[in-house]
This record gives sequence, structure tokens and C-alpha cells, in this order.
Amino acid sequence: MSTARLGAGPNPKRAVPVILFLFVFSLIIDNGFKFASKSIGDDLGLSASTVSLQATLAGVIIGIGAVVYAALADAVSMRKLLVAAVGLISVGSLVGYAGRASFEWVLTGRIIQTTGLAAAETLYVIYVTKYLPREDQKTYLGFSTAAFQSSLLLGAIASGFIATYVHWTVFFLVPLLCLLALPGVLRTVPVHEATANHVDVFGLFLIATVATGIMLYLQAFDWWWLIPVLVALPLFVWHVRHNPRAIVDPSFFAEPRYPSMLAVVFVLYSAQLAYLFMFPFLVGDLYGLPESDASLLLAPGYLCAVLVGILSGRIARVLDSAAAITLAIGMIVVALVGPAIAPEAGTWIFVVSFTLFGSGFALLYAPLVSTAIRDIPPAKSGVAIGFYNLTINIAIPLGIAATAALMDAKPSFLSWATGATTEQGVRYANVLWIIALAAVLALLVYRVAHAALARRDAALGRTEDPAEIAPTA
Repeated sequence: MSTARLGAGPNPKRAVPVILFLFVFSLIIDNGFKFASKSIGDDLGLSASTVSLQATLAGVIIGIGAVVYAALADAVSMRKLLVAAVGLISVGSLVGYAGRASFEWVLTGRIIQTTGLAAAETLYVIYVTKYLPREDQKTYLGFSTAAFQSSLLLGAIASGFIATYVHWTVFFLVPLLCLLALPGVLRTVPVHEATANHVDVFGLFLIATVATGIMLYLQAFDWWWLIPVLVALPLFVWHVRHNPRAIVDPSFFAEPRYPSMLAVVFVLYSAQLAYLFMFPFLVGDLYGLPESDASLLLAPGYLCAVLVGILSGRIARVLDSAAAITLAIGMIVVALVGPAIAPEAGTWIFVVSFTLFGSGFALLYAPLVSTAIRDIPPAKSGVAIGFYNLTINIAIPLGIAATAALMDAKPSFLSWATGATTEQGVRYANVLWIIALAAVLALLVYRVAHAALARRDAALGRTEDPAEIAPTA
């Protein structure tokens, strides 16, 4: 991304509070709708896998949109992009609310809405890195990590209370509050000279085809949905190898470190919001809790996650990357295994579980991305981080889709590994065990890759060289 020049206008720091508001607000809305899935499904008579589409398709749009808006930020005025984002959020929300009796219209509204949310979520980080002095960037970018963790909690609490005490459809009206930011955007966001840029539309289309095909297959296990996946995958490999302006540089895969870490990322992050998606179903069925009470159980955990994110710099002075990654994944595994063994022990076990779960992910991001890009030249690190984040944003909706399909399948083959005594308890314990085993797989992949890479580095005379940590969530 080229550096844009500011034209005549206000101090760029004046726009930070406005763009940060849109950034946090968009995260709250997106995560809130994921948490509201149970209420939407109950009201419209939908299965977990069907209602998960409003979360999973939105997740794919967030991932693809992040790459598209990052490229457009050089070619189009950021002020125009933010105004367009607010417009899309508002139009999508009105469409969803007007068609609230039909899941097809709800899904359409969510897709339009999320197209705008993707811009607001992406443009804050881009604005800070493009327009603020380098000495101030770390301070302002640090807000993004804390904002991501806090938005998980605030989104769950907001949607939980609205769904319980008003109605889930009213949550479609909450995003209209973003209209209040428009005067601030027009007044404070500076004008800049646009420069030409390139968006790998075909590569993004192929990624979206693969992700959407797999999600729709998981919804109904209809093998026809795998046909576009089988076509798009080899096309994407061919495209990356033969197009010098593809979304990812094929040289990134010449060294084993980057693809190894991408494998860890893909498996592990598929569990991140899958657990959050399942949680209101779980505590509602096992403990009869409304979503408002379910959301409060998350509060201690995500508050701890925010603190871990804020203190991640200090933690990095004590733990090297390998130790931090191993500890973080271990916390995530324990967080899932505990309630899998004793899902009916009481709600306290889920409070402890989410404290470990959220804190583990907060600790994980920085050292894992630092490790992934260690062998990549600094000039290409931005593209590498972009594809790394895209992998996360594709893994999350796929994890939600797989979890929803498991919930509908009601597995019981791991009933011997849980102390649950009810049919519902056994079902949720099995799903938790499967997610936990995925996290264990990620830990094994990381440890094997780390050992192999350490032996190779020793043979080549390389020493540990921590890279600059990328600031995002």
C-alpha cells in the first residue's frame, strides 16, 4: 500500500475518535448477531446449521472485505469509504428489520449490513498507519486489540439483553446509531490524494467460492456444494503461481515457517467464535438461562482477555514466542476440556472456561503472527499479514458452520469421556470435545513444526530473531 499525501484539512488525529467509534461499534454489532443466533433460530423455527448462515456468510464478507477495503483505501478517499460504509450498514439493517419475519430477508439484510461493517472494521487500522506519526501509531493501534476483545463481550451483552427483554429484531435498529458518526466523519477525516491500486478480484472470488461452498455443504451435507470447491481450489493454486499480482506471493510458501503457522491458525481460529456461537444454546438447554444471563457469564473472561491484550507487550519480555504460543494454546485446550468433562457441574465452570479461552486467544495473536512472518522480507510483510488475517477470517465462519452442523447431528460417540447425565449434556460435551481435539491438533502441529524449524535454524546458524509484531486482532 502506498503512502497517501494529505491535502489541506484538519489535524488527522481529530478523526481518530470518530473512526475508532465506528470500528468498535461495527465489531459489537457483528459479534452481537453471532450471539443472537439462538433467538433468531427459535423465533423463525430454524436449525442451528441454518441460522448459522447469518453468522458464517457475514464472516466470509468480513474477511474478503478487509482485503478489498485495504486496497481501495489508496484508490478512493477514506472519507468516501466511511460514508459508504455507514450507508451500507444502515440500508442492510433496515432491510433486515423490515423483512424480520423471513430468514431470507434477514440473511439479505445481514449480508448488506456486513459489507459496511467490514469497511469500518478495516479502515481504522489503515487510517492510523497511513496518516498518524510513526511514534504515535503503536499507542493508537494498541486500542484495536483491546477493542476486539471487549467487542466480543459488549456485543454478547447487548444482543443478549435486547433478545431477552425486548426482541432480537430490535438489534437490527441498533446499527442505525452509526448515522450519528456521519457529521464527525465529514468534519474530521482529512482529504487525501488517491493513488492507483490493485485488488485481486479473481483470487478473492476463488477464496469466497471455496469458503462458501464448504459452509453450504456443512449445512445440509449436500455433495453438490463440493463441486465448486474442487474447481476453485486448483484454480486458486494456478492463479497464485502465475499471477505476480495475486493476493498472496507464492514465495511465502517456499519457506516452511509461514505455511506451518497458517495451518495452526486455520485449525485453531475455527474454534474461536464457534464456542461463542454455541454458548447461548448450551446454557439455555442445560441451565434454562436466557441470553441476557448467558452473556453475563462471559464478562469475567473477556475482561481478563482485554487485560491480557493490553499487557501483551510486557508478557513478551518474559516469555519468548514459542513459550507464549504453547501456553496460549494450552489455555484454550484446558478451557474446552473442562466443560466437556463436566458440562453439568454448574455455570461457574463456564466462567472459568471463558476466562482461559479469551485470555489464551488474546495472548496468542502477536507471537503467532510474529513467528509466521519471520522469514518474509519486510517489504512483503504487509501482504503476508493480510493473507494471514484473511485465513483467520475464513477459519472463523467455517468453524461456526461445522459446530452448528455438529449440534444438529447430536453426536454421542464420546459419551464415555464426559460426566454428563442428560442427553443434551452428552450432546454438548461431545461437541466441546471435538472442538478441544481440534485445538490439541493445532498444538501438535505447532510443536512439531517448531521443533523441525529449530533444528533447521540451528543447522543454518540462525538465532531467534523476533519480528516486529503486527498490530491487529
